Amino acid sequence: MTDDYTLIPRGKDAPEGAALCLRLDNDCMEPWIRRGELLYVSRDETPEELQPGLFYYKGRVLCRQWCEDSAGTLHLLCANPERESDNLSLNRREKTACLCLGRVLLKKRLPMPIY
Repeated sequence: MTDDYTLIPRGKDAPEGAALCLRLDNDCMEPWIRRGELLYVSRDETPEELQPGLFYYKGRVLCRQWCEDSAGTLHLLCANPERESDNLSLNRREKTACLCLGRVLLKKRLPMPIY
C-alpha cells in the first residue's frame, strides 16, 4: 500500500481555514471524493464521526471516514465499497499510534459507507 495523497502548493482558491492541500492518489473515497481531486484540510478541527479526516498511522497518511464502536475500536473506513479491504480497525492500544491530522473540508456531509 502507498500513501493516499500527494502534497501540493496551496492555491488561491483554498477555503477559509485550510492548512493543508493534498491531491488524493487513489479511489478510496469515491464516489464522494474522486482520485486526483484536491483535498483541503483544517488542522484546527477534528472531523465529526463518519466524516472524512486525514490520519497518520504506521508511516502512512490516509484519507478516511471514521467511527468508534462501543468496545473502543477505531474504524478508518473507505467510502468506496470496492476498497472495503483497505479499511482499518484499531483496538484501544493500536489506536494510540494513530494521529488525526485534521478535518477534510467539504461542502456536504458524506453518508455512512454501505458495503
